[in-house]
Amino acid sequence: MPTKIVFSRGSLGKIGELSRELGKKALIVTGRGFAKKYGFDARIREELARVGIGSVFFSEVDPNPSVETADKCAEVARREKVDFFVAFGGGSVIDTAKAANVAYTLGGSSKDYLWPRSVDEELLPLVAIPTTHGTGSEVTKYSVLVDERQMKVAISGRGVYPSLAILDAEVLRYLPRDQSASTGLDALSHAVEAFFSGKSTPMSDMYALEAARIIFRKLPCAVDGFLDCREWMLYASMLAGIAINFTGTNIGHGLGYPLTTTLNLPHGFASAIILLSASEFYESYLPSRAEYFMNSVGIKGIGGLREALKELHRKVGAPTSLRELNLSEKQMGFYVSEGLKYRRNLQNAPFEVTEEIAKEIFAKLL
Repeated sequence: MPTKIVFSRGSLGKIGELSRELGKKALIVTGRGFAKKYGFDARIREELARVGIGSVFFSEVDPNPSVETADKCAEVARREKVDFFVAFGGGSVIDTAKAANVAYTLGGSSKDYLWPRSVDEELLPLVAIPTTHGTGSEVTKYSVLVDERQMKVAISGRGVYPSLAILDAEVLRYLPRDQSASTGLDALSHAVEAFFSGKSTPMSDMYALEAARIIFRKLPCAVDGFLDCREWMLYASMLAGIAINFTGTNIGHGLGYPLTTTLNLPHGFASAIILLSASEFYESYLPSRAEYFMNSVGIKGIGGLREALKELHRKVGAPTSLRELNLSEKQMGFYVSEGLKYRRNLQNAPFEVTEEIAKEIFAKLL
């Protein structure tokens, strides 16, 4: 894990000092509104300028960013001849900056480096500053984009890790309630999928279990806006991000991606709703491991993993069935076939995810 992590309130104000050795000109990557609305764009620019670092902005990142957006970002980097990247935003922003860094440093388009190619080359420095408590992208070797087919695709490899992650809970004061819920459930999905993975290790289990333990306790009060809880969630999200570096994701993400790309359902809600049903299969195939998970994170006696997850969904206002998303049984065939295309994720499951299992997972959510 080559990323240097700085975790403390007020650490955003140290970005100049922390970046002093990274170069003389930075490309600051943000979303379209958040950084500007709360003055973070000006603050980051001023802190960098204080130590003699110039900066330019790329502020065109939308949720579920495309390969095209990443390439636009790389083109700005080429035109401005920047020395390093600063990504200030949620997972979409950080993933865009990562992919742009790959294309800028190595040449060509970001689509030239999609999985299964592994990007292990050394890239330019990238500073990641998360503004949500969900994706863990500030500490992962992944960048997830949407291609021209509206499929989620990934760039991965050792070179993709950010050089520096600055985690400042003060930034989370402005996180809307629904984004707190969806990104928090994304972090939980990472933790659950990492633990119930065919690639799990004792090391990944350590990170995944601690992340899940915190999330079950702290997500409801984080959604209610308590900053201490959001700081705990920021920590848990980071731990869960480290866990999936070992294991990747599996059923929640693979079968959940079509709900995001076709319904525009927030990614965290999409993965988490699939896990409600997938958790029954985890328990069925790995009963002793499921029992260990529930004991370790303190949810024993609630009626099984699915009920524990469902109760958390209710507390934070997340959907618990596909009917809440206005989906019918007739539409399930499409989502099954689309979900099964994500072998990149599904191959990490602790059992083979057949078409029959995928159909049953969706059927149990109606």
